[in-house]
Amino acid sequence: MKTRAAAFAILCALAPAVSADLAAAQSSDPHAVDTVKPGEFPAVGKSFDVDFGNQQFRLDFLSETEMRFTSPDRKNTDTVKIIVTRIRPDVFMVYWSRRPGQHALHVQDYGSQVAYTNIFLQDGTASRAKGPLTPAK
Repeated sequence: MKTRAAAFAILCALAPAVSADLAAAQSSDPHAVDTVKPGEFPAVGKSFDVDFGNQQFRLDFLSETEMRFTSPDRKNTDTVKIIVTRIRPDVFMVYWSRRPGQHALHVQDYGSQVAYTNIFLQDGTASRAKGPLTPAK
């Protein structure tokens, strides 16, 4: 019993060092993708209209991690958790999943005011489109 307690005490003492080493390894990984931090996503607190031809939406960015989308007829609306990655200063990749098996990925270019959408459905079909991304009035 004393041996287990001693081993546990040693593990507890080493845990912060192991965690720090793991964090350092992840931060030095050239393939790691960081998400935006509070204050880094310029769309937060703003709304944008996007027109993909056969689909139009109002995108309301509630935070760096939450967005509401609404179709013009208000029949297609939802608030979703988002993951936002900065690609360039005005270009962001925004990902969300509305329900199991349905995923959406946008590349939103605020400098050029254009959005690219990639939608993947549960049945394996996918659609892609490009359209203007304009500040909502």
